[in-house]
Amino acid sequence: MVGEQTYRITDIGPVASFKGATNFFYDNLGQFELQDVDTQFDSAADDYAVSEDIMAGYLLGRYETSALRVIGGVRYEHTSNDISGNLVTLIEEDGTLPDGSIAGDDTVFVTPVMFEKKYSDWLPSLNIRYEAQPDVILRLAGYKSLVRPKLSKLAPRFMVEENDEGEREGEFGNPALKPYKAWNFDASAEYYFGRNAALTAAFFYKDIKNYIVDTVREDDTFNGIAFNEAVIPINGPSAEVWGIELGFSKAFTELPEPFDGLLVQANYTYTDASGMVPIDGDATDLRKISLPSTSKHTANVTLGYEKGPFSIRLAGTYRDKYLDEMGDEADFDRYVDDHFQLDLSAKYRVNDTIQLYYEWVNINDAKYFAYNTLGGGQNLYQYERYNWTMKFGARLTF
Repeated sequence: MVGEQTYRITDIGPVASFKGATNFFYDNLGQFELQDVDTQFDSAADDYAVSEDIMAGYLLGRYETSALRVIGGVRYEHTSNDISGNLVTLIEEDGTLPDGSIAGDDTVFVTPVMFEKKYSDWLPSLNIRYEAQPDVILRLAGYKSLVRPKLSKLAPRFMVEENDEGEREGEFGNPALKPYKAWNFDASAEYYFGRNAALTAAFFYKDIKNYIVDTVREDDTFNGIAFNEAVIPINGPSAEVWGIELGFSKAFTELPEPFDGLLVQANYTYTDASGMVPIDGDATDLRKISLPSTSKHTANVTLGYEKGPFSIRLAGTYRDKYLDEMGDEADFDRYVDDHFQLDLSAKYRVNDTIQLYYEWVNINDAKYFAYNTLGGGQNLYQYERYNWTMKFGARLTF
């Protein structure tokens, strides 16, 4: 599974209301002091503009019989980007300014930068659906896909802080990032037994080029900017992903009342995802990593009851550990520990206009734990605990 942690900001509490915090600020302006340097640095660092124009066209063909359906085609896309941002440098008091003099105070330098890029791609696809029996469906698919970089990673935001000893730390965007490109092959079988039951199995394979990973680099230069340590997103040269998915769902409508509302859903995914990345930015020196945000094992199980206007579901979600950020060396790669979470939800339809709902999120108080493996252990990077959250309310439909 590929994804990010799903905690929401509303799960954190108690916190001051947005309006209350705003009112306190304006009612007590005299107690606050404007941080001119921080304001200038943060404002300039957050400013960027990216325009993205995509011209696309496609050809599509279709063949169909009573049991077989084949859909094939090709899509052409031409992408152009105009990107602008800032190189923002903070030199601390007593640091050395560009002219060789010593800074009397913290000083911010802002230099506008601009980039332009264009690229084109042909994206073929073929999908086959075959109904082997009335209750058995087979599917095959092969296609080429493209995923463009996030604009926040593509933006030329170069933030550098230099202390009075001349050490420079930075966080950079990378306007040279290329889009993910992948050849994808999928095969699946679906077996439907009974009116409300299904068993599914699937195999998937992806051959990926130019996947994106955040790297921590030391004592290097990027886009002409020297630094002692910096976080930079880069393209990895290649990666492979393959795995299997198993799924089961059933509504027990054949049981006598009131048990005819029981239902169960379960799925499991095994993913093997690995790629090669440069060491210290050297394209000839590579090491193997697991693809970021990819867990080897993920599983979901839902037990529920649904009858008439009432429904309730208890869901358990598990994901294995995953690589979150690549370090300068393998021992300093940042991992997020495995995670299991229980959630409960219920709904009751009063009438066509009113529906009551209830949510109990993170019942088991699942934690967020990030670490590295230096010395063969789990060395703490980040630990977060949110406890559980309950919500109750009504939805009105007019």
